[in-house]
This record gives sequence, C-alpha cells and structure tokens, in this order.
Amino acid sequence: MIVCSLPRCGATKFCLDLQEKTGLEFVGEMHPNHINNTRKSSTHETAHQTNFTLDTFAEILQDHSEHIVLVNQHSYLLAPYAHAFILRKNMRNASLSLANYMLKVYPELKPNAIRFNIGLMYNDYRALTAYLNKYPKEVIWYEDYYGIEDTKTPLLDKYPGKDS
Repeated sequence: MIVCSLPRCGATKFCLDLQEKTGLEFVGEMHPNHINNTRKSSTHETAHQTNFTLDTFAEILQDHSEHIVLVNQHSYLLAPYAHAFILRKNMRNASLSLANYMLKVYPELKPNAIRFNIGLMYNDYRALTAYLNKYPKEVIWYEDYYGIEDTKTPLLDKYPGKDS
C-alpha cells in the first residue's frame, strides 16, 4: 500500500494508524536516506523508521504488497499507484514545520539550505496537486485528521537566520 504525501504533513503518524487498521506492516519512508541510517528514528516525533539494508530496500521497492510504504519526496511519481494521499491545506505551516525539523536535525544549518529544501517541497507540492487536480482522488487533510491548525516552531523562532 502506497501513501503519497509531502514532508511534515502528518503522514508517518497516519501510516502508523493505518497499520493498526489494516494489519499491514508500516515500513516507513521509502527513501534512500533511510538505507543504513537511523537518523529519523532518533529525531522524528513518532520515532518510527525502518533502517533498510540495500537488499531490504530493493525487496520492498520490488514488492510492497504486504507493507505500507510512505513516499513523501517526489511522491507525484507514484501518485497513480497510491492508495492514500495526506496533505496540508496550509502549506506555509508545512514549510515552517520543515524548517523547524531541519534545525532539530542539523542545528548549524544555513538559511540557504532551509530555503533550498522548502523549494524542493514546493515543487513536489505543485506536481502532486497538478496530478490531483487532473485526476481527482480523495485527500486526507492534516488539519481535519488531527484537528490541528497551527504549527509550533520553537527552534525556528530562536534561529538567528530566520529573517534572512
């Protein structure tokens, strides 16, 4: 089962909920960043991410029928095959949350690196919404699913480069 989303749209928690409902194992984000890397499991709010080996990554990529996989970077490439979409209505809040999370993982990050990653997310958002506008699918909205409107950004609020 493929879940398409973007970073900081609540998809990891949504997939954990889906795991409870379906009985399928949620393996986490299908991204090469998570091959032999435990960073997300030690920094993310859910502490959930499979530490893939090269072989397990390739095996799940080949056949994910017994798993829930999250694709939240370049997810538009798999949109025709997705079983669920979860996004935010307010992408500004997703961007702020991404910047705050990046500062949690990389405290010395320069403003241009944050802007670059927000730009990548914005391009993915444009592509995914182009697909969803042309081929309407049900979208689960973060704000409705979690009942949350605001985004807290304690690290970004203290970041010396936040206004640059």
